[in-house]
Amino acid sequence: MSRLTEKEFAEIVAQNGGRAYRVGGCVRDKFMGAVPKDIDFCIVGMVKKNFKLLFLEAQECGKSFPVFLLTIDGSKREVAFARTEEKVGSGYKGFRVSAKPKITIEQDLFRRDTTINSMAEDSLTGEIIDPFQGRQDISDKVLRATSQHFSDDPMRALRLAGHAARFGFSIDAATLQLAMAAREELAEEPVERMVLELGKVLREATEPSKFFKVLAETGLLPATFKELAALPPEEFIRGMLKLDLVASVTQAAKLRFAAVGIVLGEKDLCLWHNRMTLPGDWLAAAVTVSQTIALLEHPTAERIVETINKLRRGALTIEEFDLLTVAAGLKVPLLVPLKAAMVLPAGEVVPKQLVGKEIGEWLRKKHVEAVERKLFSSIGILDN
Repeated sequence: MSRLTEKEFAEIVAQNGGRAYRVGGCVRDKFMGAVPKDIDFCIVGMVKKNFKLLFLEAQECGKSFPVFLLTIDGSKREVAFARTEEKVGSGYKGFRVSAKPKITIEQDLFRRDTTINSMAEDSLTGEIIDPFQGRQDISDKVLRATSQHFSDDPMRALRLAGHAARFGFSIDAATLQLAMAAREELAEEPVERMVLELGKVLREATEPSKFFKVLAETGLLPATFKELAALPPEEFIRGMLKLDLVASVTQAAKLRFAAVGIVLGEKDLCLWHNRMTLPGDWLAAAVTVSQTIALLEHPTAERIVETINKLRRGALTIEEFDLLTVAAGLKVPLLVPLKAAMVLPAGEVVPKQLVGKEIGEWLRKKHVEAVERKLFSSIGILDN
């Protein structure tokens, strides 16, 4: 069978009384000048039975409503049927869903979170369906709830903060009020989804602190990232500043999260991890930063050698640690030049009579002496 194109897919749907639309983030990304990561489709005017007969290779994966995976243009695409939702319980699963053929694309778009995500593009004609002025809000760089039903799903408040950080958009005042209403339900949501959103922010946002600031402004930070919420206000502000400074020099999520270790100690970081299982490299890097800046608060040659040896086998490289501390403006020594100085003088070798641990102690002593010499000869190292 030849590869199914989007046009062919849309034509088959239209020939059988339906209509196919691109929806959601891929339409939004088009108007933001970004390459869509995922292309999702919405079907109007067709029942599931007919769709399955037309596309035998489609894999049904939806439980609460009809959703299929279908290979279009060589990639697996999600194809959902237009639906409406009625809130009948708590959380993001607490909805009664209707996916009848008579439901229009406009009705499907109405159930979505913000106006910039409530647009569709006809897969046959390219016509843009934008009943809630999403394109104008993209132009104005503002996030606005599509309807009062925004607060029905508490996870929308978390994504709102994520989009504000990732896109650099402001948030409409009425939408902020709707987000505040999600406080109690959001605290009961799966923590895995919170980590997922945090990961997107750390990888993509120019100023990731905006994510946490929006959550703080809406009173949602204690329900999501309580370890940060528990910080004194001045330490929270300091931590957010350091996070953005590090983000300005690297897009690595591990290093960006490691900046949190500047204001959170090992105990709080481990509590955070125990509560929502952070990626291992994030946790290890942040703990390393927390421990190391404490060790180097009053740097001595012995402490510097100890730090360099730990970093050689730890979660952060010496180069990554220097990058982070320079970006964050921390008053600790640059370690790369000190590491380079930790070599034996020309012609000096380990005494033959030394064995086992004695060799390690002799080398450590020589490394300390080398670092001391470097510190005295290079004042700039201590003036980072």
